[in-house]
Amino acid sequence: MQLQLSDEVQREVEQTIRSKASQSLVIDLYATAEEISRRHDTGEVDLDAVVATVARLAAQCGCAVELGGVKGGGVQSA
Repeated sequence: MQLQLSDEVQREVEQTIRSKASQSLVIDLYATAEEISRRHDTGEVDLDAVVATVARLAAQCGCAVELGGVKGGGVQSA
């Protein structure tokens, strides 16, 4: 299983986080990762790898994160 995201997907994550951060400082990790995965063929990359990248970049932007997507079950803030 490939864990490295392509440069294109990395840029998409960065742009998406910047866009979402301008609207709210709380990012839903799984919903954002799923949104990005739907727009791009992430191939062999596991959704959790996209989630990890979203979480890292959201933290760098000073955003809080919530785990409200498919795997998160309920809404949890971190």
